[in-house]
Amino acid sequence: MLNHKIARPAAAVVAFALTASLVTSPLPALSAAAPLWEQLLDSQLQDEKKCVLAGTLFVRELPTGAGVILSGRARCFDGREFDFSQSKPHLKFELRACDPMVCSTAPESNQVQR
Repeated sequence: MLNHKIARPAAAVVAFALTASLVTSPLPALSAAAPLWEQLLDSQLQDEKKCVLAGTLFVRELPTGAGVILSGRARCFDGREFDFSQSKPHLKFELRACDPMVCSTAPESNQVQR
């Protein structure tokens, strides 16, 4: 005798497969609406630093006779940050890892009391 409970596990398997494919699929790349320089920065960060660009914290534009030179800081989805800059508009970005400094606000406990 068949009952309707047999169809439910199959539906659950299909739902799980669809959910798993969404969760395991890579994050989408920057949209085509992103400026060309940001798309190039994203590509270079992925190739050289294995960084998926989450966004830029700040960007400076310096107009020159040859075009606009960019510099700023980029943040990866994994939390790493990189300073980026160009020496000329048509060249690749120079990338430098940015290690934030953490300052302790606790009073010095190793001072000698007199």
